[in-house]
Amino acid sequence: MQTLHLRAENEVLEKIIAMVNQFSLKGDKIEILDNLSFNMEKKMILKGLTQEKNGETITHDDLWDDLLA
Repeated sequence: MQTLHLRAENEVLEKIIAMVNQFSLKGDKIEILDNLSFNMEKKMILKGLTQEKNGETITHDDLWDDLLA
């Protein structure tokens, strides 16, 4: 899947979103990320990588044991 970054006036963006919604209604796979979502996902990924590097993660089994306890 490819990524497209787009910057445009609000009126143009509304037209593009309407067109994208039509593709989505036909069953095409489309994911829309606004700047806030993109930046939050990036922040979470970088935080997770830092935690993994510092040994601050737990195993899958330990997590499930804690959740089911």
